[in-house]
Amino acid sequence: MSILVTGSSGYFGKIVISDLIGKGLKVSGIDIRRDPRQTEGEQFRFYECSITDTAKLREIFNREQPSVVLHFACTFNKVRDRKQEYEIDVEGSENVLKACNETHSVKRLIYSSSAAIYGAANRNGEWISETEPVDPGKYRYGINKKLIEEAYFSADRRADLQIVSLRICTVVGPAYFKTRSVVSILIRLPYLPSSFRKKKVQFMHEEDFVTLICKVMNDDEIEGIYNVAADSFSIVGEVVPAKKYIQFPVAGLKPVLWILWNLRILNLQPASLKYCLYPVLIDPTRLARRYGYNFRYSSSESFAETVRNNSLPPDSKF
Repeated sequence: MSILVTGSSGYFGKIVISDLIGKGLKVSGIDIRRDPRQTEGEQFRFYECSITDTAKLREIFNREQPSVVLHFACTFNKVRDRKQEYEIDVEGSENVLKACNETHSVKRLIYSSSAAIYGAANRNGEWISETEPVDPGKYRYGINKKLIEEAYFSADRRADLQIVSLRICTVVGPAYFKTRSVVSILIRLPYLPSSFRKKKVQFMHEEDFVTLICKVMNDDEIEGIYNVAADSFSIVGEVVPAKKYIQFPVAGLKPVLWILWNLRILNLQPASLKYCLYPVLIDPTRLARRYGYNFRYSSSESFAETVRNNSLPPDSKF
């Protein structure tokens, strides 16, 4: 089996590639920048390439002839320009699908969607299954995930090309390195708004995530949409009890978030505020039952280990 990973220098890319190489598999990675900690050799080859570069993508696919493509590349709140974000996330993902369809060695395209696709609202039940309607509201990250799923499952493609979209909750663990994120705020920032204290959140340990990704990769019959998440959730006030919870009007949070977003202090879009107020807890039963999988870590255990052992820069405040 030969695997090609887009977004190979990102969090998902790094933890999955490390596992695959450890299993003796051949992996090729595509990203806009190289991770110096990933060493090229017989098992790993890196290509500096944007998924918006159609011609170079085709060239890489033709050279590598992968059997499985893991599509992790996305902007994930880093781009402040809506048009550019769309070009990278949506049009770039369409380029990946075209390259897969044209490269007959590719039998499975696995796409990393997100729990954000469901949207955050009072209407959400405690557990959200794959059959629930998706409504990400004005949150562009969630909107683009929805558009990509629609494009993937409506496109003409080879009969032998399987597409799997994995709607993933927040993944954490020792390799977690994303600063200015919800996770880094929970770990590093001493203060939180009091409205967050009883908020339900869902974390999945990277070991469980990688294990399930590998099972999907090796499943010759899987296709469609699946939630990927822990089978439990956490309460903010219970996983970070030492925080100082300050009274802050909910109505004032959005303008503050807008300022921090535009100053690039936080990588949280203002429209994502609803996700900080309403729970989005996705039900992993469908995928877990398919493989008879028992999770190694609960949501709270996953976060607790990440607090003890993570890869956030030591000098970052959050």
